[in-house]
Amino acid sequence: MERTLKTLGKWSIKYRWAFIAVWLVIFGLGGYYATQVGDYLTGGGWGVPGSGSNQAYELVSEEFESRDATSLSFVISHEKYEVDSPPYREALAQLTSTLSAESEIDSVYTWLDAEEGLKDYFISDHLHTSIGFIEMNVDEGFAQKILPDIQKRLTDSLSNDFDATILGAPAFWGEMNQLSQSGLEKAHLYALPIIILVLLLVFRSVMSSLTPLLLSGFSIVASLGVLYFIAQIFELSIFVLDAALMLGIGVGIDFALIFIKRFREQLDTVSNHYHAVVETMATAGHAILFSALTIIGSMSAILIVDIAAVRSIALGVIIVVTFLMLTSLTLLPAVLAVFGEKINSLRIPFMSIKNVPTQQGRWYRLAHRVMKRPILYFVGSVLFLTVLAWPAFELEVSTPDSRMLPEDTQVRSGMRYLEDGFGVGYSAPIQVVVSTENENLTSPEMISNLQRLEEGLQGIANVEAVQSLFSFFPEMSSEDIHYLLDENQELLTNDEWMMLNRNLSENHQVVIFDVISNNHSSSEESRAIVQEIRENFTIDEYWTVSVGGETAEGMDTSQSLNDSLPVVLVLTLTLLFIVLMITFKSLILPLKAIVMNILSLGATYGVLVAVFQWGFGSNLFGFGEFGFIQSFIPILLLGLLFSLSTDYEVFLLSRVQEEYEKGISNEESVALGLEKTAPMISGAALIMIAVFGSFAFAGVLPMQQLGFGMALAIALDATVVRLFLVPATMKLLGAWNWWLPFRRQKLKPSPAKDRFMN
Repeated sequence: MERTLKTLGKWSIKYRWAFIAVWLVIFGLGGYYATQVGDYLTGGGWGVPGSGSNQAYELVSEEFESRDATSLSFVISHEKYEVDSPPYREALAQLTSTLSAESEIDSVYTWLDAEEGLKDYFISDHLHTSIGFIEMNVDEGFAQKILPDIQKRLTDSLSNDFDATILGAPAFWGEMNQLSQSGLEKAHLYALPIIILVLLLVFRSVMSSLTPLLLSGFSIVASLGVLYFIAQIFELSIFVLDAALMLGIGVGIDFALIFIKRFREQLDTVSNHYHAVVETMATAGHAILFSALTIIGSMSAILIVDIAAVRSIALGVIIVVTFLMLTSLTLLPAVLAVFGEKINSLRIPFMSIKNVPTQQGRWYRLAHRVMKRPILYFVGSVLFLTVLAWPAFELEVSTPDSRMLPEDTQVRSGMRYLEDGFGVGYSAPIQVVVSTENENLTSPEMISNLQRLEEGLQGIANVEAVQSLFSFFPEMSSEDIHYLLDENQELLTNDEWMMLNRNLSENHQVVIFDVISNNHSSSEESRAIVQEIRENFTIDEYWTVSVGGETAEGMDTSQSLNDSLPVVLVLTLTLLFIVLMITFKSLILPLKAIVMNILSLGATYGVLVAVFQWGFGSNLFGFGEFGFIQSFIPILLLGLLFSLSTDYEVFLLSRVQEEYEKGISNEESVALGLEKTAPMISGAALIMIAVFGSFAFAGVLPMQQLGFGMALAIALDATVVRLFLVPATMKLLGAWNWWLPFRRQKLKPSPAKDRFMN
């Protein structure tokens, strides 16, 4: 591998202008398409294929036109005016006019259009809020893109403090997309000054500091261009953009920092900068290659998950890291071949770029201090991480719902009015979908059975109400209902049929019961309702019952992710073991790294629970009382944390191994390796913490949790693990660090080279 990398380095020097030209073309094309990728990202992909909730979703989508993805609702409310007041009627008429003027909207239906017997369906008990229906003539993806602008025009058209909000999945994810974009801009605004400051402190020259930003920019733009084309074929989550940019900036600067720092060291030891590029490719290039492959491999393990949205996030990370690897091993050496010693130009005044002698550095001294009392530092570090990990035993996950949005957002405000007027569970009812293949569900016998099913559903604890076709026929017998639905349909008006067809399919073979909980969709009460329905009401000789809706989908998604977690963990650990064993030719070092990664992961999970689940950081980070960790966060953190931690393991131990193979003792190799890599690792860690941490303060809740988790994990890894656990364990294991069966014995430590230990 070293020979291959050196050859690639020589090609990068010889054809440097060709390499740069190719990447400029890629950058230009990628930039053109990167600006459009956000329009093709969706909020879907959370269903589990084959699950009960997915079966219910497919039935509802196929059989009920009034419940498809672009059949939306709206809520309009006023604190003072009641629905029958002239100002309220005028505002509702204005709303209808504004929405009807939109070319993408086919129809708007409100209580003003409804017949007398149906008006109560649209009006809240306190008479200050009403709902209506919107039918669009575009697909869900396009609706998601345009609805925020339609909402803005609707809001601007109303006066007298009326609040009107379009509700539905496209509206929710359209606003989520806008918030995500805004969060990215804020995150960059927060992180960029810190990134530049850290780079200037590490490199102490402007040219060296700007080069990593250049590398990250090229890679991110190229990645987003590729994601644009993938989004034409596969559904990609809107969180792909956040994850790709978060990792692209952090890891890209990480890779460039490692490469440039080693290149500058080589400039002091070789005859010209071309040789420095080749030698850097053999050392730093080797570490970058295996680090990138580790991240790609770890995230590839997540591709086995059944959740399309989670797979798409993993795919986005894989693509951006692949480009980072390619630019680091082709574009960066070519640029350094052009710059040469000018990489040190524009030096910061009063700051020397010369390194302190190795044996006088603070990291060297710290390593020896730790290795003098290895048991103390080992036990103390393990206890510290274990205490942080303790809350992880209470980790609870949930899928996204409206509470992910900040309190002041339009959709969240509309949901609040809806819940205040109609009940907390009204915004996300549990759907009990009853279906038969051949038999008509409107026969007298079937209607009687369905009525008994509704009575059973109403008797479940924490069920506020059940809405079904029987809601339109209160206290009517099964024979009379059959008579109306099958034999004398002309007795029902078009409006009545329109409302009925929200619960009864046109072929009369599918019926929906909307079970309304008295709590939020992700609450324990709502989950218990779904669980009881599945246990007691889904097995019947007459029909098939599927339970869907937001609560059921969240439960199925969480269960699927929990089931996938052990498999992903085993695959990831196996990959890390193989990569580290090949890299270091040791069986012990990979095992040690795995144990440390598990400790760091547990500590990260524990603090996440304390902050986001228990609410210790709700005021600091500005999120509400959600009470759960987003379901995809633990599995993504696992892949990202293990891969990034392995990055630092490779960077540090590669340098330790270099020293050890020169014949230096194990302890001295560790001290020298830490001294030579700690500034780089610390700088890279600070940059990653700044990037990831910025998302904790300027993003939507899932990205806040992911950003905070990654920032914390990197902080723990770069301090507790890298500075204390690694030197302590390396000292305790001694020569066993480098043990591999059938491996040829290394050189014995030279007394002359060990003089610093005495």
